[in-house]
Amino acid sequence: MRLRDFCPPAAEIADRYLPDFLAGAVAPDGLRYFARLGKYGTHFYEEDRRETWGKAVSGMFEHHPDLSDPRELCDRDLALLLGYISHLTVDEAFRDAVTYQTHALGDDFRPTVRGLWAIVDRLPIEYDGPDDVIRSFDPSEDLGFIQHRAVADFLELSRPWASTRDPWDIERVFLKMVRWRGGEDEARLEWEDNLELARPLLDDNRLARFVDLSVEYGEKAVMAYLDGAYAKPRT
Repeated sequence: MRLRDFCPPAAEIADRYLPDFLAGAVAPDGLRYFARLGKYGTHFYEEDRRETWGKAVSGMFEHHPDLSDPRELCDRDLALLLGYISHLTVDEAFRDAVTYQTHALGDDFRPTVRGLWAIVDRLPIEYDGPDDVIRSFDPSEDLGFIQHRAVADFLELSRPWASTRDPWDIERVFLKMVRWRGGEDEARLEWEDNLELARPLLDDNRLARFVDLSVEYGEKAVMAYLDGAYAKPRT
């Protein structure tokens, strides 16, 4: 709804090419885990490199200037990039609203962060029948560094996410998506421990702040991209 309010052309593109938009929204993690491009190579920031904070979207276009000018892309490719941008800005909002407080924990902050994400992953998906949309994504042609086959395989694993509300089932979907190789009992114990660490740090107010900040960051980045703010000159 907000996309239609602040940028109707972007909403129209996302609606017409919804499979590509959804693929873009999971592409950073799909490329990280299935194409093995690493955290920085897909998200363009790292938790322990503060100089990269707040620069994920601009960082992507610095590293991949061939994608930086929306005027040079077809609408289908734009939809995928709008989804990609939405993932990056949600991650930025999550850090700024939620996980910033965990860095005082030093090297022990990562289990808490995993617990915080496990809580956020329970937010409902307000869309009916995503299965057909997910299946209709065409992975036949890559877009720059974005390997569509890896993204499609990752997207396929995400399908059960939209049809369950059970927290452990949601976590099991996530474990498959990140190619967890351990046993389920071990994974569940670790998940429960992480949740215990995370719960005191994420009340309803902070969760609402995260949602609001995600929308705010997404609006700014999408508008900036479509206005050509990240466009690099041809070489």
